[in-house]
Amino acid sequence: MLLDVQDLRVDRIVTGPQGEPVPEPALAGVNFRIVKGRILGLVGEHAAGKSLAASAILGLLRPSARLVGGRALFEGQDLLRMSESDLTRVRGARIGFVVQSGHATLDPNSRVGAQLVRAQSIHRPIVKAEAAWRAETIMSSMGIPEPRLRAQAWPHELTPGIVQRVVLGLALINEPQLLIADEPTAGLDITTQVQILDLLHLELRRRRIGGIIITRDLGVVAQYCDDIAVMYAGQVVEQGPVMQVFARPAHPFTRSMISDAPERLGIAGRQIVPPRMEPEQGCSYRPRCADATERCLVAPPLVGAGVHAARCHFARIAAA
Repeated sequence: MLLDVQDLRVDRIVTGPQGEPVPEPALAGVNFRIVKGRILGLVGEHAAGKSLAASAILGLLRPSARLVGGRALFEGQDLLRMSESDLTRVRGARIGFVVQSGHATLDPNSRVGAQLVRAQSIHRPIVKAEAAWRAETIMSSMGIPEPRLRAQAWPHELTPGIVQRVVLGLALINEPQLLIADEPTAGLDITTQVQILDLLHLELRRRRIGGIIITRDLGVVAQYCDDIAVMYAGQVVEQGPVMQVFARPAHPFTRSMISDAPERLGIAGRQIVPPRMEPEQGCSYRPRCADATERCLVAPPLVGAGVHAARCHFARIAAA
């Protein structure tokens, strides 16, 4: 097992009626696993907790969020219990991270090649000439034309598509075992989105590393992922192999997402912010579920057969 996330819980700190800080549940026991060489699609609506889960795993929570509990076992070591110095050595080396905005990732005051060189020297002793050669090599493998010339460019001189290729190169240059891509094509045109996703998929397969693609687009999951974890209101409500979940979705939210975009299993069209988690409310999806009963006033467990599971009292999952 490459990454095993168990009962991950995070609170957001909001302002109370008297101006006091008040914790509000944001992740309420998130569980999922990544196997080496397989790609997980972490999917759900806006504000479901997808990016928050990735930030918590990597120790990148903002001051407005607080880790409450859980474990994130990466190669047997709990990332959530690591010191900041140990976690810094893991991030960017053993775990690569691609965020939504490439321009926000790159240092505007440093040339692209210098940033790729610095990303290597932070994690291991390396001769500058070798690091520069590896920087040009990774840029070439990312499909960036004239890599030596582009290495001398400033980030603002590059197109958004080239910038995102550079960011992917930064995430891969230290040969990580896991890569987390948080909506890596946000803000790009359709053609460039496909190119970046094809490249990401190719590199993950070629390098045989585990991957997490965070997205709201089921079409991306269908085409590029092996497994799926569906998030709603801070919980994983269904998970399993992609083909099995798409063929027999067990949770009503998963069925709703699929039926919302039948033409291409694409973007879940309704951008509804899920309700905040309340321990006493039972199933978080109950207010939107046509099949809800009084039984749903009690929070459902995660039930399933084998690797396919759903958090629903009425889930019917056949063994694969």
